[in-house]
Amino acid sequence: MPDAHMGEKMCAFVILRAGQSLELKTLVDFLLTKEIAKFKLPERLEVLADFPVSTFGKVSKKALGEMVANMLQNSPQPS
Repeated sequence: MPDAHMGEKMCAFVILRAGQSLELKTLVDFLLTKEIAKFKLPERLEVLADFPVSTFGKVSKKALGEMVANMLQNSPQPS
């Protein structure tokens, strides 16, 4: 996701099984047990029904980036 200071920050997009939930802290704690580098840990979690796909049938990282940029732009800024 875009960031004014760092250029980019990590955002995890996930599709959950029916009836399941996930919080960012739970995901980060899990990833830490897998020895994921701290700079790669997500700072935001977005739950989707489906991933946007390109015309080639692959997950569209561009569409995900645009989606989170729009979410950030439309969300209230902390004061």
